Amino acid sequence: MPDIVHAQFAHTNAYLTQLIEHFARIDQHIENGETVTINMRDGDRSISLTVSRDKVVKRAAPTQRPATGKAPALADNDSLVAALTKSFSFDIGEANQTISIGEIQFHLTNVAASKPAVGSGANLRRTLGLPEPAVTYNNAEWVLLDDCRYAALDGFMVTAKRGFKTDLASIPRLLWGFIASFELSLVAPIVHDLIYGSAGSVALPDGEVTPADKCFDRREADDLFLELMTRSKVAYWKRNVAYLAVRAFGGSSWRRR
Repeated sequence: MPDIVHAQFAHTNAYLTQLIEHFARIDQHIENGETVTINMRDGDRSISLTVSRDKVVKRAAPTQRPATGKAPALADNDSLVAALTKSFSFDIGEANQTISIGEIQFHLTNVAASKPAVGSGANLRRTLGLPEPAVTYNNAEWVLLDDCRYAALDGFMVTAKRGFKTDLASIPRLLWGFIASFELSLVAPIVHDLIYGSAGSVALPDGEVTPADKCFDRREADDLFLELMTRSKVAYWKRNVAYLAVRAFGGSSWRRR
Protein backbone atom coordinates (compact mmCIF):
# COMPACT_ATOMS: atom_id res chain seq x y z
CA MET A 1 0.00 0.00 0.00
CA PRO A 2 1.57 3.34 -0.99
CA ASP A 3 2.86 5.49 1.90
CA ILE A 4 0.85 8.44 0.59
CA VAL A 5 -2.38 6.59 1.33
CA HIS A 6 -1.28 5.81 4.89
CA ALA A 7 -0.25 9.41 5.45
CA GLN A 8 -3.57 10.75 4.25
CA PHE A 9 -5.54 8.41 6.49
CA ALA A 10 -3.44 9.24 9.53
CA HIS A 11 -5.25 12.58 9.53
CA THR A 12 -8.76 11.17 9.15
CA ASN A 13 -9.28 7.77 10.72
CA ALA A 14 -6.50 6.02 12.62
CA TYR A 15 -8.69 2.93 12.91
CA LEU A 16 -9.01 2.53 9.14
CA THR A 17 -5.31 3.29 8.70
CA GLN A 18 -4.40 0.44 11.03
CA LEU A 19 -6.81 -1.94 9.31
CA ILE A 20 -5.12 -1.14 5.98
CA GLU A 21 -1.72 -1.80 7.55
CA HIS A 22 -2.89 -5.18 8.87
CA PHE A 23 -4.21 -6.20 5.47
CA ALA A 24 -0.92 -5.05 3.92
CA ARG A 25 0.92 -7.40 6.30
CA ILE A 26 -1.45 -10.23 5.40
CA ASP A 27 -0.82 -9.56 1.72
CA GLN A 28 2.93 -9.61 2.27
CA HIS A 29 2.81 -12.93 4.13
CA ILE A 30 0.71 -14.51 1.38
CA GLU A 31 2.87 -13.13 -1.44
CA ASN A 32 5.83 -14.70 0.37
CA GLY A 33 4.11 -18.09 0.06
CA GLU A 34 3.05 -18.26 3.71
CA THR A 35 -0.31 -19.18 5.23
CA VAL A 36 -2.23 -16.89 7.58
CA THR A 37 -5.34 -17.24 9.72
CA ILE A 38 -8.02 -14.56 9.52
CA ASN A 39 -10.67 -14.53 12.25
CA MET A 40 -13.75 -12.32 11.82
CA ARG A 41 -16.53 -11.76 14.30
CA ASP A 42 -19.73 -9.75 14.45
CA GLY A 43 -21.67 -10.24 17.66
CA ASP A 44 -22.37 -13.95 18.01
CA ARG A 45 -21.40 -14.77 14.42
CA SER A 46 -17.82 -15.58 13.54
CA ILE A 47 -15.69 -17.29 10.92
CA SER A 48 -12.10 -18.41 10.81
CA LEU A 49 -10.28 -18.67 7.48
CA THR A 50 -6.95 -20.31 6.68
CA VAL A 51 -5.62 -18.34 3.75
CA SER A 52 -2.82 -18.91 1.27
CA ARG A 53 -2.18 -17.62 -2.24
CA ASP A 54 -4.37 -20.22 -3.94
CA LYS A 55 -6.53 -21.63 -1.14
CA VAL A 56 -9.03 -20.22 1.34
CA VAL A 57 -10.41 -22.77 3.81
CA LYS A 58 -13.17 -22.04 6.32
CA ARG A 59 -12.43 -23.47 9.76
CA ALA A 60 -14.28 -23.69 13.07
CA ALA A 61 -14.26 -20.20 14.58
CA PRO A 62 -12.60 -19.48 17.94
CA THR A 63 -15.00 -19.98 20.82
CA GLN A 64 -13.72 -17.12 22.97
CA ARG A 65 -14.81 -13.57 22.31
CA PRO A 66 -12.40 -10.65 23.01
CA ALA A 67 -12.70 -9.37 26.57
CA THR A 68 -13.28 -5.77 25.48
CA GLY A 69 -15.41 -4.21 22.80
CA LYS A 70 -12.38 -2.88 20.93
CA ALA A 71 -11.41 -4.38 17.61
CA PRO A 72 -8.63 -6.93 18.24
CA ALA A 73 -6.81 -5.71 15.13
CA LEU A 74 -6.05 -2.40 16.86
CA ALA A 75 -4.61 -3.71 20.12
CA ASP A 76 -0.79 -3.46 20.39
CA ASN A 77 -0.47 -6.87 22.03
CA ASP A 78 -2.64 -8.49 19.36
CA SER A 79 -0.54 -6.82 16.68
CA LEU A 80 2.55 -8.47 18.17
CA VAL A 81 0.76 -11.82 18.35
CA ALA A 82 -0.33 -11.46 14.72
CA ALA A 83 3.24 -10.74 13.64
CA LEU A 84 4.51 -13.87 15.41
CA THR A 85 1.68 -16.30 14.67
CA LYS A 86 0.34 -14.92 11.36
CA SER A 87 -3.11 -14.98 12.94
CA PHE A 88 -5.22 -11.83 12.51
CA SER A 89 -8.53 -11.02 14.21
CA PHE A 90 -11.08 -8.43 13.12
CA ASP A 91 -14.41 -7.23 14.49
CA ILE A 92 -16.92 -6.56 11.70
CA GLY A 93 -19.35 -4.73 13.97
CA GLU A 94 -16.68 -2.45 15.40
CA ALA A 95 -15.53 -1.53 11.89
CA ASN A 96 -19.08 -0.76 10.78
CA GLN A 97 -19.51 1.56 13.76
CA THR A 98 -16.11 3.23 13.55
CA ILE A 99 -15.61 3.75 9.80
CA SER A 100 -17.97 6.29 8.24
CA ILE A 101 -19.32 6.21 4.69
CA GLY A 102 -17.43 9.43 4.03
CA GLU A 103 -14.16 7.76 4.99
CA ILE A 104 -14.83 4.92 2.58
CA GLN A 105 -15.42 7.50 -0.15
CA PHE A 106 -12.16 9.24 0.78
CA HIS A 107 -10.37 5.89 0.74
CA LEU A 108 -11.67 5.05 -2.73
CA THR A 109 -10.71 8.47 -4.09
CA ASN A 110 -7.17 8.37 -2.76
CA VAL A 111 -6.50 4.79 -3.74
CA ALA A 112 -7.62 5.56 -7.30
CA ALA A 113 -5.40 8.66 -7.37
CA SER A 114 -2.37 6.63 -6.24
CA LYS A 115 -2.64 4.07 -9.06
CA PRO A 116 -0.52 4.31 -12.22
CA ALA A 117 -2.49 5.68 -15.15
CA VAL A 118 -1.40 3.16 -17.78
CA GLY A 119 -3.02 -0.27 -18.05
CA SER A 120 -5.02 -0.07 -14.84
CA GLY A 121 -8.38 0.89 -13.47
CA ALA A 122 -10.97 1.91 -16.05
CA ASN A 123 -8.85 0.75 -19.00
CA LEU A 124 -8.59 -2.75 -17.57
CA ARG A 125 -12.30 -2.93 -16.79
CA ARG A 126 -13.22 -1.83 -20.31
CA THR A 127 -10.93 -4.54 -21.70
CA LEU A 128 -12.69 -7.11 -19.52
CA GLY A 129 -16.13 -5.90 -20.61
CA LEU A 130 -17.05 -4.51 -17.20
CA PRO A 131 -19.04 -1.29 -16.74
CA GLU A 132 -17.41 1.76 -15.19
CA PRO A 133 -20.10 3.44 -13.07
CA ALA A 134 -20.38 7.21 -13.30
CA VAL A 135 -21.21 8.39 -9.79
CA THR A 136 -21.30 11.41 -7.58
CA TYR A 137 -21.07 11.42 -3.80
CA ASN A 138 -23.75 13.37 -1.96
CA ASN A 139 -24.97 13.31 1.64
CA ALA A 140 -23.29 9.99 2.54
CA GLU A 141 -24.54 8.25 -0.60
CA TRP A 142 -23.23 7.44 -4.05
CA VAL A 143 -25.64 8.49 -6.78
CA LEU A 144 -25.47 6.99 -10.29
CA LEU A 145 -25.22 9.59 -13.03
CA ASP A 146 -25.93 7.07 -15.80
CA ASP A 147 -27.34 3.56 -16.05
CA CYS A 148 -24.86 0.88 -14.97
CA ARG A 149 -25.55 -2.36 -16.84
CA TYR A 150 -23.88 -5.73 -16.27
CA ALA A 151 -24.33 -8.89 -18.38
CA ALA A 152 -23.78 -11.84 -16.05
CA LEU A 153 -22.16 -15.08 -17.12
CA ASP A 154 -25.45 -16.89 -16.38
CA GLY A 155 -27.14 -15.00 -19.21
CA PHE A 156 -29.22 -12.41 -17.36
CA MET A 157 -28.62 -8.67 -17.35
CA VAL A 158 -28.97 -6.42 -14.32
CA THR A 159 -29.11 -2.62 -14.56
CA ALA A 160 -28.74 -0.09 -11.76
CA LYS A 161 -30.62 2.92 -13.11
CA ARG A 162 -29.52 6.51 -13.28
CA GLY A 163 -30.38 8.17 -9.96
CA PHE A 164 -29.93 4.98 -7.92
CA LYS A 165 -28.59 5.88 -4.48
CA THR A 166 -26.48 3.58 -2.35
CA ASP A 167 -24.34 3.68 0.77
CA LEU A 168 -22.62 0.39 -0.16
CA ALA A 169 -23.84 -1.04 3.15
CA SER A 170 -24.16 -4.62 1.84
CA ILE A 171 -20.35 -4.84 1.99
CA PRO A 172 -19.02 -4.79 5.59
CA ARG A 173 -16.88 -1.69 6.06
CA LEU A 174 -13.97 -3.76 7.32
CA LEU A 175 -13.55 -5.15 3.80
CA TRP A 176 -12.94 -1.71 2.29
CA GLY A 177 -9.54 -1.82 3.97
CA PHE A 178 -8.40 -4.12 1.20
CA ILE A 179 -11.13 -4.24 -1.47
CA ALA A 180 -10.55 -0.66 -2.59
CA SER A 181 -6.80 -1.13 -2.88
CA PHE A 182 -7.32 -3.69 -5.64
CA GLU A 183 -9.29 -1.26 -7.82
CA LEU A 184 -12.44 -3.34 -7.78
CA SER A 185 -14.25 -0.14 -8.77
CA LEU A 186 -17.80 0.46 -7.59
CA VAL A 187 -19.51 -1.90 -10.04
CA ALA A 188 -19.47 -4.98 -7.76
CA PRO A 189 -20.72 -3.22 -4.60
CA ILE A 190 -23.29 -1.18 -6.56
CA VAL A 191 -24.81 -4.29 -8.16
CA HIS A 192 -24.62 -6.11 -4.82
CA ASP A 193 -26.32 -3.22 -3.01
CA LEU A 194 -29.02 -2.99 -5.69
CA ILE A 195 -29.99 -6.64 -5.27
CA TYR A 196 -29.68 -6.63 -1.47
CA GLY A 197 -31.73 -3.44 -1.14
CA SER A 198 -34.65 -5.07 -2.93
CA ALA A 199 -34.21 -8.50 -1.31
CA GLY A 200 -33.67 -9.94 -4.76
CA SER A 201 -36.68 -8.41 -6.52
CA VAL A 202 -34.97 -5.65 -8.51
CA ALA A 203 -37.49 -3.15 -9.86
CA LEU A 204 -37.79 0.40 -11.15
CA PRO A 205 -36.93 3.13 -10.35
CA ASP A 206 -33.73 1.71 -8.79
CA GLY A 207 -33.02 -0.96 -11.37
CA GLU A 208 -34.25 -3.65 -13.70
CA VAL A 209 -33.36 -7.18 -14.74
CA THR A 210 -33.62 -9.04 -18.03
CA PRO A 211 -35.46 -11.39 -18.19
CA ALA A 212 -37.99 -9.39 -16.18
CA ASP A 213 -39.13 -12.31 -14.02
CA LYS A 214 -35.62 -12.96 -12.70
CA CYS A 215 -35.44 -12.87 -8.90
CA PHE A 216 -32.32 -13.44 -6.80
CA ASP A 217 -31.84 -15.19 -3.53
CA ARG A 218 -29.09 -13.96 -1.23
CA ARG A 219 -26.56 -16.58 -2.32
CA GLU A 220 -27.05 -15.62 -5.97
CA ALA A 221 -26.37 -11.98 -5.08
CA ASP A 222 -23.19 -12.96 -3.24
CA ASP A 223 -22.14 -15.28 -6.08
CA LEU A 224 -22.56 -12.36 -8.49
CA PHE A 225 -20.32 -10.27 -6.24
CA LEU A 226 -17.69 -13.03 -6.45
CA GLU A 227 -18.14 -13.22 -10.24
CA LEU A 228 -17.49 -9.49 -10.59
CA MET A 229 -14.38 -9.71 -8.43
CA THR A 230 -13.14 -12.66 -10.48
CA ARG A 231 -13.72 -10.85 -13.78
CA SER A 232 -11.99 -7.80 -12.31
CA LYS A 233 -8.88 -9.96 -11.80
CA VAL A 234 -8.89 -9.61 -8.02
CA ALA A 235 -6.45 -12.19 -6.62
CA TYR A 236 -7.92 -15.53 -5.61
CA TRP A 237 -7.42 -15.21 -1.86
CA LYS A 238 -8.64 -11.62 -1.72
CA ARG A 239 -11.88 -12.21 -3.55
CA ASN A 240 -12.66 -15.38 -1.61
CA VAL A 241 -12.03 -13.77 1.79
CA ALA A 242 -14.36 -10.93 0.76
CA TYR A 243 -16.96 -13.39 -0.53
CA LEU A 244 -16.95 -15.55 2.61
CA ALA A 245 -17.15 -12.47 4.84
CA VAL A 246 -20.19 -11.21 2.91
CA ARG A 247 -21.77 -14.66 3.11
CA ALA A 248 -21.21 -14.77 6.88
CA PHE A 249 -22.08 -11.21 7.85
CA GLY A 250 -24.18 -9.66 5.09
CA GLY A 251 -27.55 -11.10 6.13
CA SER A 252 -28.56 -8.05 8.16
CA SER A 253 -28.35 -5.91 5.01
CA TRP A 254 -30.80 -8.13 3.10
CA ARG A 255 -33.93 -5.97 3.13
CA ARG A 256 -37.50 -6.37 1.90
CA ARG A 257 -39.39 -3.29 0.75
